[in-house]
Order: sequence, then structure tokens, then C-alpha cells
Amino acid sequence: MLRALLALQYQREVEPFLKERSSQVEDDAKDFATRYLGETLGEAVTFCNDPKRSTSLKNDVLEAFRAKLESDRYTPFIRGLNGVLSSFQDKTLGGFMPSNDFVFMANDPISPNSSDISPSTEALEVTEKAPCYTKRKPDAIDPQTDHLEKLLPECAGYTLDQWIEFINENQQKLREARKKASSSDRTSWDNISQAWEFKFIRSPAEAHLAMIDPTGGFKVEDLLDHDAIPALTLRTKLRGEAPKLKRQKDLRAEPSQTLFNVQKRPREVDHDTDEGATGPKRFKSAGNSSGNKSARESAPREDSNRISHLVSTRTPQLSAPLQCGLYGIELMRSRWDRTHAVVILLEDERLSLRWHDPQGCIGTTKIDVVAQLPLLVTMILTFQRFGKRMRGEAGWHLQANVDGKDINYTLPPEARAGWELKGRHQVFATPLAPADGSEPLTDGPSRCSARLASCAPVVKPRKDLFFKLSWREESRDDEAFVVKTAKDRAKHYLGEHAGDVLNHLPEIKHSETDSLFSTGHIRRFLRLTTDGARVPSLMLSQTLQPLDKVEPGDIIARLWEIIRCLLLLWRIGIAHGDISYWNLMIRNTENGAYGVVNDFDLATIMTPGQGLPIKQGFERTGTKPFMAVRLLLSEKIQRQWAHDLESVIWCLVWYVIDGRPEADWRLGTHMQVGVNKTVWIEKLDVDVVPEIYRAGAGHLWNRLANAVYDWFQRQRMVSMKRTQYSDRANLDVIDIWFPCPKRPEGEEWDWMGFEVKENDIRAEDRTAVART
Repeated sequence: MLRALLALQYQREVEPFLKERSSQVEDDAKDFATRYLGETLGEAVTFCNDPKRSTSLKNDVLEAFRAKLESDRYTPFIRGLNGVLSSFQDKTLGGFMPSNDFVFMANDPISPNSSDISPSTEALEVTEKAPCYTKRKPDAIDPQTDHLEKLLPECAGYTLDQWIEFINENQQKLREARKKASSSDRTSWDNISQAWEFKFIRSPAEAHLAMIDPTGGFKVEDLLDHDAIPALTLRTKLRGEAPKLKRQKDLRAEPSQTLFNVQKRPREVDHDTDEGATGPKRFKSAGNSSGNKSARESAPREDSNRISHLVSTRTPQLSAPLQCGLYGIELMRSRWDRTHAVVILLEDERLSLRWHDPQGCIGTTKIDVVAQLPLLVTMILTFQRFGKRMRGEAGWHLQANVDGKDINYTLPPEARAGWELKGRHQVFATPLAPADGSEPLTDGPSRCSARLASCAPVVKPRKDLFFKLSWREESRDDEAFVVKTAKDRAKHYLGEHAGDVLNHLPEIKHSETDSLFSTGHIRRFLRLTTDGARVPSLMLSQTLQPLDKVEPGDIIARLWEIIRCLLLLWRIGIAHGDISYWNLMIRNTENGAYGVVNDFDLATIMTPGQGLPIKQGFERTGTKPFMAVRLLLSEKIQRQWAHDLESVIWCLVWYVIDGRPEADWRLGTHMQVGVNKTVWIEKLDVDVVPEIYRAGAGHLWNRLANAVYDWFQRQRMVSMKRTQYSDRANLDVIDIWFPCPKRPEGEEWDWMGFEVKENDIRAEDRTAVART
């Protein structure tokens, strides 16, 4: 792992600034890492074999592991780590000078905690807060010295040695300073780049502790001999699936080797033994009554890989590996531009490293920090020479050309990704820009040194623009490319009716993908599969309004516009694949409002008329509360346009019930959610309005419930092969209960029956090629 980290450091922090760029960057990075690791390990071995230089470190390590309580280990071990930083603060290794801008210190109650995991349903309603279950803080952190200066202004200008001495001798003063600090200045996950978890299991035997001074001293060749001594190398027993936080039954005793094994194929796995549910039945539900209304609440955005399945009626203590997973998630969402996080687990004298990024978690085998002390020193020296990019800060300079004008912008400090163990880690925000857009908004010339929140110009929100960051799978088409392709095909194949698509697509002003931070790089350096690798895509688009802004009297017209657009997109070879309430938007214009299909980052480009999209990536696309039931119940079902249409129906259900669905529409596996939604359909009462519904939308319920029932009756007949699949017949089910609004004479056309003829398909449209 250390070799891979050094190769990644070369790729991110050296090669981009070379005058002569190489065409073999990864090979150069590997060569550099081999040399750098050899040099650093050699220095570490020399240090550990020198009694004058290493006695203090060894004494601190021995004191830590002779302690009888876990908490008594923190101070001496951290003192030893800081001693290493001090000993090498002037040493250049691999061409890198040490940063000397952080120190190790024990955490305390004022420092970052992993969020509570509460079994309450309310906790699940807020994606910005972790749906959580227990609460613990990391045992050691690495705060930046500039943050410590904010807490203790009187210590401004302290050297590294002065900070280390202060931390060793003034713990109480530091705690008081943290308590007195404003909420914005208190230590947060944004102020650290790594978290340490200590786990006391037993006290090592004295015979084992004696290995800290081996006969003949440490030898580089022994430490690099993976057969003789396990080092910071990757686990080789692949489990075949991505590591996941387990459900409640698995939380009591979770061994690390089953949680953080390397993922062969990073995808969400939801294979259950449940059989598919039967079709819906219509009968009365005694528990509902009509006439009750409630205030409207904004609906949260659903994350496909949130850890909501941790919720339980019990609160067992999380195991150390699971707790490390929570630290990784906290670090990943602490900054909007966080690319990765590092978490260290020290179980007695056995240390392992966990690398978290949007593709998942990579864990290492354990090293023995007593018998392999130079490897610990090597790891610390590596961290000491990391720049901001290797600490997880992309430091993007946000610049764009919008309508022919170059603008520099930044994001509000509260911009964050949601709670995900792995996935798209999407960030949404209204950008901030100077009035004239001319001033740069960073304090450094390069991305790796930029601190985007500290900008001198006075900025204001650009309410006409919307920012989106999404870590898409590399195998998928770029969202901007999908939308551009859709517009081009609409103009070509739909002619005078192209507006039925063009008016209902987002206006993307700027888009870029930064392949430098692809999650595939470190996996290639580790010789792992790169299936499911993710890359960050940044996009600015025209601001749209949510469906919540639509009055109940207009919602059906807007949804029919969206349905028409979706069908025509499918006909010209664009399958959306992730219809949800938050992906259906409204554009207000001088000519009125238009329904808009948004968020094409999971879309698939097909040959026009293909009908069935070829699966891209390793995600089962869709947002659970809105996914078609058949897709939820079986991963083997081939996606069809009817599944997107069914998602629109679920969006209407969400609208009418005011964004307050059954809790079990969100929680659990795809199979479980599919079964839960099927049960809900079976219990539908067409004559009784739900207790909670949107103000003014109660009159829609009877028709909606009948439409839902008829829809699932038809889908059941299709699945049983008692009737043929037909997009026209599926549309008729909706049209019976919610007739498609008529348009003025001359604008009407048979869009439901539109098909692209085989002879009309352009050659360039016959093959779908992913582009960035």
C-alpha cells in the first residue's frame, strides 16, 4: 500500500507540474515509488537502529503497550509519533520536503465525533445527517497547525517542536481553548486528514515487546520480504463483493477481515431469498381517514448507498472496523472536494490502514509496530511529505465559461456530499461568484494549494446557476455528453417536433471531468481490478425549480410533458435510468412552465430503436422509493421504458402524499423495498385519502389509486405472459385516469406511436461510445 500511495503522490503532486509531461505516467510513478520507498525505508531502518535517535520512540511504544487501559495508550504512542515528525522535520526524502504543518494529538470530547446513529425514523429524513446508531470519536487525529493557531492565537508562529511540546504539556489549556472557540473555529472533520482508532484486546507479552530491539538490528531486506514478515500490503483473499456496513444482526462482533477485504466488483448487492410478490388486490384499508392535512416539508434527496440499514431497535457497540468505516465516511463528506480519506486502526500492536474513496474501501493486512517498527516510521514519514492532494483535498479552481463569459466561482462552506459508504458522492450547491466574475477565488497558483473558502472578493450567490459534483463510474457516459447527444438526435429525428424534447432537457452551461482523481489509479498501482472505478465530474447548469413548486392543478400537465419527453428520448436512443422526484424539475419561462427531465449521469446511450439498453457500470440504477417494483424484485429484469414510466407514477404518489412515504420504501435491500411497495399497493383504498397529503391535492387520490392498481394489474399480466408488452398500452393505463392534455390544433401529433425507421438511423448513432 505504501508503494501505491507514493506512486499516487507522484501522479497527483509531481507529474502535473513537470515542464515535460510523460506519456507513460503510471510507469514513471511506479519507478518513482520504488526508489522513494527504498530511500524512506532505509532512513527509517537507520533511525530505528540508532539508539541515540530512536530510544525515545521505542520507550514511548513500550509504555503504550504495557498500559493496562486503552486510554492510557494514547498519550505515549502519540508522543512517539510526534517524535518521528520532529526527528525528520528537516529531511528531504524522494525530493519532498516535509510539510511540518500538522501534529498528532489525542482526541477529546470537543473534537470530531462520528455522528449518532439513531433508530428514529426522523433521523432518516435528513440526508445531511448520518442515520446513526452509536457515537464514538477517533482516538487520535492530525489537526493542521493553522487550525490550532485559530484556537490559540497566542501561539501563532509556533514551530513544529513548539507545538509538540505544547500538546505534551498543555492538554487542559487546549481543551479550554476548544470550548471557548466559536462554532466555526472548533475542531471539525475538515481540520484533519486522517483518524486513528485504538483497540485494546490484550497486553503483548514481554518477549514480544523485546522484538523492538532485534539482534543485529532491523534490515531493509527483511522488512520488504513479504513472505517472511507481512507488511503494509494488500489483502489477497478477495470476497468478491464490496465491503459493506452490516445490518444489525452483524454488528455485535465484526472481525476486520470480513469487513475491509478488497472489493473485486464494487456494486450494491441485494440478493435475497424472497420470492417475487404477487399482483395487487383492491380492498379497504381500515386505518385511513380523509380530510387531514399537514404542513408541507421539503423532501430530502435519497442516497442509493446510505447506511440507513444500520438502524435497529437495539444499540450494540460498533466494532472497531465498523467504527473506522464511519470515520472514513465522516472524512469523505467533511469537504465538498474531498477525494479520499485515510483511517488507521491499531489493534494492540497490529496496525492496518484503510483507504476510503467513492469506489469503496481498500484495507491492508496488519503490520506489527513492535517487530516492524521501521514500517511505522516509514508510514509517518510518507504522511509528513504529503501535499494537500494526497491529504484528500482536490483544491479545484472553479472556472467556467457561461454564455460566452468567463467566471470564477466557489461554493458555500456548507456544501457537502451526503452519507455514502461508496457511490456518486454528489454535491449540489448554488455557486458564489464576484459581481463581475473577474477576480480569482483561490489563494494559490495551483489546485493542490487552493483553499476555496478563503476568497478576497465579495461574492454573492449566482441564483441563475446550479453546481453539481458527481463521482460517476468511468464506464458511463458523461452527463453533459448524454444531454448534448439527446439534443442533437432530437433535432435530427424529430424535426418540427424536436421541442417536445429540447424544451424539457436541462441547459448545461459548463462541464468538466478531472481524471487525475480517478479511483482507478490507486487500484491499478495495487494491481486490483478497476471495474467500477469512479471519476469526478463537475457541472454548472441553469437553475430549475422542484416539483414542489407546481400547483396541484398543474401537476398532471407537467408530468405528461415529462412522460412524452422520456418516451421520445427512448425512441431516439437515450434511456434515463434514474427517474426520481428530485430528477423531475420545472423551468419557468415567459411562455409558461415546462416539465424538465434532469440528472442524466446514470443514463445510457443506445442505437435509436434499440429498445433495450446495454447495462453500463456496476450500479443497479434507480432511487429505491421510485424504482419500478419488478426492477426492485429482480436484478435480472431487462430495463424497459415502462420502468421509467412507472417511476413517474411513483413520483406522483410522492407528490400527493407530500413527500412522506412509508419508511420501508427507503430502508433495506432492493428486494425488501420491492416487497414493501407491493404490500402497500395491495392495501390501497381508492376511496379513502391518506391521512397526510399535499394541500389541494386530495382530489387526485381516487384517480391515482385506481391508476396504480390498474398499472400493476397490467404489469402482472405481462410478467405472466398473458398479454404482450406494449408502450402504447402502458400509456393508455395512465391516460384513462389522467387524460393527456390536448394541445392547440396543429401541435398535436402521434408522439405515442413515433418510431425511428431503420433506414433513417445515422451511422454515427449506431454505436454508443462513452466519452468524457
